[in-house]
Amino acid sequence: PDARPKDTAEWLRTQMASISLQAADAVLPDAMEAFQQAWNSFAANDAQRQSGLQAAYITNNEHPLGEKDKLDFAPGSEDYHAVHQKYHPKYRSILYDQNYYDIFMFDLTGNLVYSVYKELDYATNFAIGGTGQWKDSGLGEAFE
Repeated sequence: PDARPKDTAEWLRTQMASISLQAADAVLPDAMEAFQQAWNSFAANDAQRQSGLQAAYITNNEHPLGEKDKLDFAPGSEDYHAVHQKYHPKYRSILYDQNYYDIFMFDLTGNLVYSVYKELDYATNFAIGGTGQWKDSGLGEAFE
């Protein structure tokens, strides 16, 4: 059942307040920096990062489509997996509590370095001048 208030303006105010609180959370800059560093160290280039992270968190994830978020971390010694293990449960909980579509973290060049749900756009680039498949999507526009 939809828990949204019947008054759309009130619902929007509530959502904006929630998003503002999450954005002000002192953990967010630490998480973003940790994911960025882990992304950079995961592989030599973005294509290898995309391939490796999608394999780890989508293809080889034992959970079915629509439930990839249940994996707290993928096996491996890369720093990314430890960062994911540290922060993913927190952001998954926020997503569930707030009934968000997803939570995304982008680096400054448009790489989707973290997503709760790990759909096929995960670990791709959304920059308008980039080569990412979803750069012309609504999320690509939002990144820009």
